[in-house]
This record gives sequence, C-alpha cells and structure tokens, in this order.
Amino acid sequence: MKLMGKVAIVTGGGTGIGQGAAIALAAEGAKIMVLGRRLEPLQETVAKIEQAGGEALACPTDVTQVTQIEKAAQLLKERWGRLDILINNAGSALFKPFLQTTLDEFDEIYRVDLRSVFAVSQVMVPMLNEAGGGSIINIASILGVLGNGNATAYCAMKGGVVNLTRAMAAGLGPDIRVNCLCPSHVVTPMMQDEIDRLEVAGKMDKLNKLFPMKRVGYPDDMVGSIIFFASDDSQWLTGNIFMVDGGLSCYV
Repeated sequence: MKLMGKVAIVTGGGTGIGQGAAIALAAEGAKIMVLGRRLEPLQETVAKIEQAGGEALACPTDVTQVTQIEKAAQLLKERWGRLDILINNAGSALFKPFLQTTLDEFDEIYRVDLRSVFAVSQVMVPMLNEAGGGSIINIASILGVLGNGNATAYCAMKGGVVNLTRAMAAGLGPDIRVNCLCPSHVVTPMMQDEIDRLEVAGKMDKLNKLFPMKRVGYPDDMVGSIIFFASDDSQWLTGNIFMVDGGLSCYV
C-alpha cells in the first residue's frame, strides 16, 4: 500500500470523481475525511470505504464558507492529528455563452470552483506543514486550458485553478507539492444532464469517436493519476498540469 499511515481530505467526496478518489486513496491505506454539502452522499462514501476495511469520516462542509472549513480542520486534527494529502475536487458546472451568463452566476461559480480551492488550501496548509509536508491535488478541467464559447465562466474558473496550482507550487515547495488534473468528459452526477441530452439526441456515439480512446471517461479513469500524485511516486513533481482526457486535447 502506497499511502499507509497517511491522512487525506477529499472535497466533493460524496459523488463522482471525489468519491472515486476517496475510495482509491483508502484502498492504498490512507485515512479519509470527505467534505461536501450533503451528508447522505458522504455517508455512502464512508460506508463503501469501511466495508472494504478502510477508515473514513464524513464532514458536511460548504467549502465556500471559511468558518465551516476551519471546523473541518479542527475535527480532522482531533480525529487523526495530521494531514498529508488534500484533494480539491469540489466544484460546479455552468454551460452558458458569455452574453447569457449573469454576474450573479459568474460570482457563484467563482465561489465554488476557484475561491474554495484557495480557501480550503489556506486553512489546511498549516497541518500539511506540521506533518512534514505533503501533496495537494487540484481538480480543474480540460476547459481550464482550452476555451469553449458555451462555458465562459466555467473556463475562467478552471483556468484560475490551473494557474493557482502553479503559483501554489512555487510558493509552497519544497515540502508541499501541488499538481493539477484536468479531466475532460467524465460521467458524474454533475455531467449526467449533458450526457442524457446527448443520448436522447443520438449524439453519444459521435462524442465517443472524438476521443483517441473512443469513449468518454468515468471516475475510475481518474484514480490512477490521483494515486500517483498523492504518493511518493511523484516526489519530484510539482506545478504539473496533467490532462486526463482520453486524448481529446490532441485534436484542439
């Protein structure tokens, strides 16, 4: 096990990529705290980890609220006394063209997709330092590197996460490594409405054919990269922007 004795936080850990990451980290020996707004999905993640013999804790947390993040940090310190891995995965999506996006919508996706990464990291970095360092993995998107006219605000926030990753890596090294994963179309609850729309329109086959891997992704397709960047296998890697996209960016 690559992460035995380590403690990890996964934001947005109740569904999709976050749930997959939490389960995979636990399978490698890490103790897991999952954060998210809704308790029931978090409890589902914890149950799956515990059924496999792991140890996990659900902590309902709105990552746009610093006081709630601080309470989660205190709970983690009381429970396990350390932090080694932080996965900033919580996020939301907004697929609207530039002129149709309101400032209120822009502000909300900023709070959830970008500001929360900054805030959670600021609160948790002291614990990472106390443990002798560790790994932060920010989950952005292929649209943080490439543009899309129908997702203007989302592109802006994920682009912010990409460059925040670089800046954090420069400022927090050598003890804390900070890397960023940029998935493309991963089938999660957040993406399900779009996937359903494409299936109803008979366009899923066309979408799948865009990928050199000839299919969209699933949360399990993310976990290998997450384990790699969480573990000592990537001990000399920081500031990386790693595309986990089935090769889709080859065409753009």
